[in-house]
Amino acid sequence: MLRITGTLIWYYYVCKREVWLMAHELHPNQEEPFLEIGRLIQKESYAREKKEIELGHIKIDLIKKADGEFIVGEIKKSSRFE
Repeated sequence: MLRITGTLIWYYYVCKREVWLMAHELHPNQEEPFLEIGRLIQKESYAREKKEIELGHIKIDLIKKADGEFIVGEIKKSSRFE
């Protein structure tokens, strides 16, 4: 059974093809250069912030507190969805 996650909802707005692939458990080659770049960006970005927080089957890339509010973010290579 397909679990609806925040990632699936996000990708629905960014790339419906990616949602279809994820829903059918078709995953990209993990050695793909763009995935390697994404992992490097994930590792090096926002070094002082809390990263990779897992809550059940949800993974939060970035969380920080500013002006008394929490900001939850996802680190991406591009800014395609603005």
